[in-house]
Amino acid sequence: DFLKAALMTGAIPDLSVDFTAVDFTSRDSVLETARTFEDLGVAAYNGAGQLLESADFLLVAGKIVSVEARHAAAIRDLLNPLSADFAGDDVVDPTSGLDQALPPSDVLAAADPFIVTPIDPSGLPTA
Repeated sequence: DFLKAALMTGAIPDLSVDFTAVDFTSRDSVLETARTFEDLGVAAYNGAGQLLESADFLLVAGKIVSVEARHAAAIRDLLNPLSADFAGDDVVDPTSGLDQALPPSDVLAAADPFIVTPIDPSGLPTA
């Protein structure tokens, strides 16, 4: 509710999701899906940061993305223990050391296979 209040009319509707592609009897299938969503969550918050005008909202988003990044690292470590995957080059730029930042349209496209609710990306902010 906090995020909906912050986004006001820019908030997308409540989503219906479809996780039938996830094999819930397989640890790896569940963890791979979790990794996808946690990595995407980090990239989404990082990308949205530049779109927030309120310092208060940016502070809260920064706290949330910090927790999302910890979740992502923990899941990556479960999938590949004793490796450097917790901060893999696919999500952390090896030169800058920064996590990916994706614009809302890219986040929506990446999550689309799991979302049933139609969302028109043309109204999403870009800058």
